[in-house]
Order: sequence, then C-alpha cells, then structure tokens
Amino acid sequence: METKSKLLDPRKVDLSQVGSAIGLILVVIVASVITQGSFLSASNLTNIFRQVTIMGFASLGMCIVIITGNIDLSIIGNVSMTTVITAVLMVKEVPTPLIILIVLLSGMAVGLVNGIILSVWRIESFVVTMGMQVVCFGMAMLVSGNRTVIVPGSSLAKYGFLTNLAQWKVTVIPKVLVFPVMFLIMLAFYLLFWVFTTRTKMGRYIFALGGNEEVSYISGVNVSLVRVVAYLLSGLTAAIAGIFMFSRSMCGDPTAGNALGMYVVAAVVVGGTKMSGGRGNVLFNIMGIFVIGIINNVLNLVGAPYQLQQIIQGMIIILAVVMSSPKRK
Repeated sequence: METKSKLLDPRKVDLSQVGSAIGLILVVIVASVITQGSFLSASNLTNIFRQVTIMGFASLGMCIVIITGNIDLSIIGNVSMTTVITAVLMVKEVPTPLIILIVLLSGMAVGLVNGIILSVWRIESFVVTMGMQVVCFGMAMLVSGNRTVIVPGSSLAKYGFLTNLAQWKVTVIPKVLVFPVMFLIMLAFYLLFWVFTTRTKMGRYIFALGGNEEVSYISGVNVSLVRVVAYLLSGLTAAIAGIFMFSRSMCGDPTAGNALGMYVVAAVVVGGTKMSGGRGNVLFNIMGIFVIGIINNVLNLVGAPYQLQQIIQGMIIILAVVMSSPKRK
C-alpha cells in the first residue's frame, strides 16, 4: 500500500537546491572577474563542458544511490576498470557494439554485486563499496598488466565512433557557444533519469527508501530490489564515464578514476542532494558538477599551485558534506 504521506515527493524543490542555483551564478560571476573575461571565451567554455561530462555521468549514478540513503565509493574504481577494458578490447579489435556492450555489462556487474551484498547483509554501504573500489582497481591493474594500455594507431583508425566521441561538437553560435556531443549526451541521460525518478513508481520508491526504509517496507516496497536497481544504475553511468574517459585520453589508464576522487560526492551534495537520503533532484546535480568544474577550471586558468588547488578542493568537499549533514542534537 502506498500513500503520499509515506512516500516523499521527488519533484519537490527545497531551499538547498535553490541555493545550488544561486551558488552557480555567484561562481560564474567570480570566475569571470578573476580571469578578466578569459573564463567566458568559447574555447574555455567548450573545455569546461568536456571536463564536467565525465564527472557528470559518474555523479549521476552517485546521486541516485545517495537519494536511497547509501553511497557508492566503488564508482572511481569502476571508471578505471571500464576505461581499461575499453582499451584492451580495442587492442584486440573487438567490434564496437560488442565493446560497448561488454563495458556496460562490466560496470553494471559491479553495481549488481554492491546491491546484492547490501540487500542480503546489513553492512554499511561505505565499507562494502570501498572494498569494491579496491577490487575494481585491482581488476584494472590485472587486465592492463599494471600499465597504461596504449591502443596502436592502426587499431584506433578502425574505431571512429569511440575515438571521436569526445571530439565531436555542435556549434550553436560560431566562436561563442560550442557544445561537445558528449556533453549533450550527458544532458540527455540527466533528462532520462529525471523522468525515471519523478514519473515512475520505481523512481518514487528510490526516494521512499532514502526517506525511511522501515516505512517503505511496511508500505509494501521491495526495498532490496530498489537498492539493487539504484546500484545497477550507478554501475551503468560509471561504465559510460569510463568509455568517455577513454575517448578523451585514447588510452586505458588503470588509475584514471582517481582524477574524479571525491568530486563525484561533492558535486552531488553541492547540487542539493542530502547525504541522509530521501531528498534530491538529478537535474540540480548538473549545477553541482558545474560549480566543481568551474572552480577547478579557474584555479588552472590563474595558475594556482597544485598544492593550493588540492587544499581549496578539499575544503570545498568538506564544506559541501558539512552543509548537507544534519547537526548533532
């Protein structure tokens, strides 16, 4: 049995999500002033669109999982593993459709294992997914032979779709606004996931699980199935991020996912999703990835020392998590 009082409305916008929009506007203004306008150049904006796409896919799955009241730290390992698998399969000259299928299934397999373990045993998702992250990094090292997999030029030439995926662009206003195709694909997935979370029964159950698992169970929700679905989606988007990661670098780096780090979590929280679960909106997650992406971009534009970048980025992550977490009573 399902009632409105028991299941949270996923379409409701709260103050933290409005704050995300205001925060993004402020970041853009400050970035424009600090960089003396170079931030708004067409080439830099296109570069930002590319940079946020991989983080956007990874944090999309993380957003779904956090809404359920869980977390998925295996994502960065999953991205590394699927990036390597993509490169290795290209070296072996496996057909493109089969490569995409194998990579997506590999990523989803990680999510499936996470979901099943967390549904069968009452273990903290932090612990399980951290362990799975290590497993994924180990698999990446094993498959790659503990080295970066370089795809020969002769093989790359046979994979126009996978190699050009990160290069294709759509020009809206010449020399002013140019969107990478990979960014537009990401937006399409965000719209699809928004429809899923706001217009389907499973989507409402995802919010209900994060709001109150016990009440959801009493209301007749199959909480185990919902949890597994959330982690399957997280594995799927991590695999897509892995494919795009390869397309940008043209190699299979077993440590590629490290570049995402905790930014994936920070972007979700900055986007207004509550770490406690039950509250969030995948579309506002886009604002989160842009806030993180723009800050990183500006630090590079002004030539900030790497050490300072790490300090600032770490502080942003801490601040984002603190603002999302309830105070102790």
